[in-house]
Amino acid sequence: MSKHKVKVEKDNAERWLLTYADLMNLLLIFFIVLYAMSQVDQSKFDQLAASLREAFGAGTATKIITQNGAFGNSTVPFPAIAPSPVIPSTQEEEQLNAAKEQISELIQKQGLGGSVDVTINERGVEISIKEKVLFKSGSADIEQSAIKTVQEIGKTLFAIPGKHIRIEGHTDSDPIRNSRFPDNQELSTARANSVWRILVKDVGIDPKKLSATGYGEFRPKFKNDTAEHKAHNRRVDIVILKDALDKSESGVSKTIIYEKKKAPSEDKAKVLIENYKEKLKTENKTGKIEEEKE
Repeated sequence: MSKHKVKVEKDNAERWLLTYADLMNLLLIFFIVLYAMSQVDQSKFDQLAASLREAFGAGTATKIITQNGAFGNSTVPFPAIAPSPVIPSTQEEEQLNAAKEQISELIQKQGLGGSVDVTINERGVEISIKEKVLFKSGSADIEQSAIKTVQEIGKTLFAIPGKHIRIEGHTDSDPIRNSRFPDNQELSTARANSVWRILVKDVGIDPKKLSATGYGEFRPKFKNDTAEHKAHNRRVDIVILKDALDKSESGVSKTIIYEKKKAPSEDKAKVLIENYKEKLKTENKTGKIEEEKE
């Protein structure tokens, strides 16, 4: 009599749980990766990018426009139509903070703390000078007592390397009509040009680094509803633009031939910043010595 083997059937009713558990694990890992990618430390990312460029010998970084409209660094050798020497964001912040400190100290020494505001915003360092410091009402001729103040501010601006500076004239909403200025737009532009001339002719700043424009009453800091607010709106702003913004200045990319340069290492960048601070101090000391001689 032949013996027949009895087949034992296994219960596979719960096998779907293995597939389900694998799927849940994959989804969990996927969302962890997404979360990690969303928490990028920009300063560390910039340092990592600079290190990789040096490691692979790709020290010819150029500027490209990213999807959100900002400027980024690329190691791909595209034609350099508008790049500048690569300065990591942390180094640029230190440079702008140093300039702000120097100008703020100068303003305090001049006794103009309540009439000149120095701030850092999304555009860069903004030096906002009220009308009463520079001009008489309805005039675009700088007062003799204010010329020296503009010159001293200009000495600090002169020492800042590679930055574009924009001079902006502003007025309040009160209408003006005289033989020289038909409206506030003309007045604000003329005031900006007056400051521009001092910075170029007296201080010696390269005119390619400067631009002047007037906005009339159309970009107020406050509503023109009180005399105090109107006084704040009548001003001239001198703005040291950040790198990402100064490329938007008309003609900058056309008049300057940009050279591909190697991104500075972290140690070299610190040395450059220290040299820049020393240069500002030297400028201030030189100005003091000249005053004593006079």
